[in-house]
Amino acid sequence: MDIEPLAQQYRDELTQNILPFWERYAFDPQYGGVFEAVDEQGEVISTDKPVALQAQAVWAFAFAHNRQDSNADWLERSLQTAAFLLEKGRDSKGDWYQYLDRRGMPLGTHEDSMAGWYAVLGFGQLARATGEEKYTEIARKTFVKLMRKRETGFKKEQQDLTGGRAFKSLEEFALIGHALLESEVYADKKWYRKTLESYVQELSNDFYDKRTDILLENVTPEGHFWDCPAGRMLVPGRVFEVAGIMLDIADRIRNRRLLNQMLDLIELTLRAAWDESDAGFFYQMDIKSLPSLNPRWCHKLAWVHVEALQTLLKAHLLSARPIFLETFEKTHAYVWEHFPDQTHREWFGELTREGEPFLRHKIVPGKGFYPIVRNLGNLASLLEVMGKAEVPLARNRKTR
Repeated sequence: MDIEPLAQQYRDELTQNILPFWERYAFDPQYGGVFEAVDEQGEVISTDKPVALQAQAVWAFAFAHNRQDSNADWLERSLQTAAFLLEKGRDSKGDWYQYLDRRGMPLGTHEDSMAGWYAVLGFGQLARATGEEKYTEIARKTFVKLMRKRETGFKKEQQDLTGGRAFKSLEEFALIGHALLESEVYADKKWYRKTLESYVQELSNDFYDKRTDILLENVTPEGHFWDCPAGRMLVPGRVFEVAGIMLDIADRIRNRRLLNQMLDLIELTLRAAWDESDAGFFYQMDIKSLPSLNPRWCHKLAWVHVEALQTLLKAHLLSARPIFLETFEKTHAYVWEHFPDQTHREWFGELTREGEPFLRHKIVPGKGFYPIVRNLGNLASLLEVMGKAEVPLARNRKTR
């Protein structure tokens, strides 16, 4: 693969396909914000507005403005969605709602920590784009508040044995990691160091199963394994995501032990999760190889594969193990053959095991576009750095 055209391929896909589709179809011109669901031809099929999706839009267009191209229209999209989010997305205490209707009225009063974490990311990125302290302060205060509520919530769950089975998830843990990496520029240094150390310890002590050397998707509030379908769940895409975060952290703090642990984890997951029959990575797996209760366990999801691509490229740059480059190449080939919609643009979010589109809608609950935008953008940047440093990627091959 030639690095320069490969970097341009990822950048063009983000700036000329993914973002323009969202610009054209996702935004509500009447009430502001972005719609929950849009089909492949841009027809709106749900006008509800998940708060997490609004925050993703704030982040994505600010990120694109900051990292890809200083596009005034992208920044304006981010600013307008941020204004909608600040006016409609939280209660008087500053806690973030989960869902809004089209006009921005909350659909219930349920708080959503995931929406809060995306708000941390969104306003942090917008602060970087505008230099405005008010956005930095929102990100900082929300971050600290969410961490306190998370710790308090776990303590209550440990003490209350009548509330049923409770888990803490690797999904939220991953979002905290992204927020940590992005918040270094504005967080209090002492608080940041302490939180970063605690984050690494939580991975090692709670989510990392030392018996099997894998990352569990769900553990008890105390960080223990629970032998049930949710407790046995392995989500390869989440493993790649968290391992990529930890590679960045290990490189920053010069922790060789953590680096090697993550490289081993990635290699083990690659071997276990790749579908030798139909190619691509499985969506979910059971660590005991028991039958899954989710009939979609063998499906191939776009976010899983772009997480894998970025982490594989990082691992290749940080080690000499040939498996990382080899798997990057075959994952790259699978992604570009199956996920981009050549007819209606944007990407299919989910395929069957055989690689056929499972759902043709482009914006749906749960798909979002944070992982697609982040990974495509970061892949382009990593490849550009490699090109400038003249780091060899692989044998000469066509990129698409």
